[in-house]
Amino acid sequence: MEEKSVASKILNGLKQIVLEDLLDEETLSVMLVGSWADGTAKEFSDIDLVVIRTNQSPFVQNKKYEFQGKILDVWFHDAEYMMKALNKQIESLSDIYQASLYLSFLRKCKVWYEKEQFIQNRIKLCQEWKWQPEHRLFIKMMGKPPKTPWAKNAYEENLQMLALFESQFDNGLPITHRLKDYPELHLPADEAKAKELFHITMKLFEEARFEREWTEVIDAKKAIQNENWTIAFISSKDVLYFLLRRALNPPSMERRDPSLWEFAEDKIIPVELLKALEIAYL
Repeated sequence: MEEKSVASKILNGLKQIVLEDLLDEETLSVMLVGSWADGTAKEFSDIDLVVIRTNQSPFVQNKKYEFQGKILDVWFHDAEYMMKALNKQIESLSDIYQASLYLSFLRKCKVWYEKEQFIQNRIKLCQEWKWQPEHRLFIKMMGKPPKTPWAKNAYEENLQMLALFESQFDNGLPITHRLKDYPELHLPADEAKAKELFHITMKLFEEARFEREWTEVIDAKKAIQNENWTIAFISSKDVLYFLLRRALNPPSMERRDPSLWEFAEDKIIPVELLKALEIAYL
């Protein structure tokens, strides 16, 4: 009871400040999402907010603040962009990922502010969501099994992930491309191996000089800080997957297409990247 009381006090104080600072004529909704919304927050959990605005540029923007010793992670989304994602015709797995982003937080959010039932109408849509049967073909990917040990293990994990995609799809649930989002794939990892993979992967990420920090990178860093070696390991693998795609620049291929692994074993992979792949999959 005491933990709930402390959490409620933190959220009530934050809500008052947020609604004073973030509301303007272009703000359509402010929502608490993630672990603080569904009551599963841990001591080190960030507080996640989604703010829907008109004329938001870029369409999705992230800003971080500190509040009473906790990180306030605020995502600003453009209203038109969100509505297009939920209403567009599904023509690829990428479209499914995009719609899933909004399904994932609208189903469990706590609405702090909205204009004219803007979010309530979308919440109802997401709660009743059903994927169309014909769109199942976008997650029916196989590819040819590779022979290299690390690539073969990665391929098998990829197939497991696609099986989970299908289960989510059949139940009208969000589908994401992150291993972290599927507890069934969270195999225990020891501290030494998790740290080794994390450090090599972060070094490769920094050397690539991306303009922004990926969500997967943030997840891995948080897990290392909290000494959650299993999540640190699997989030580092998420980062590694996209670093590999960038290094190989495969032909038109959906994210998490298992054909990537056969393609990869026939290419020259930079030494440090190959070392990370062997740590991750051997």
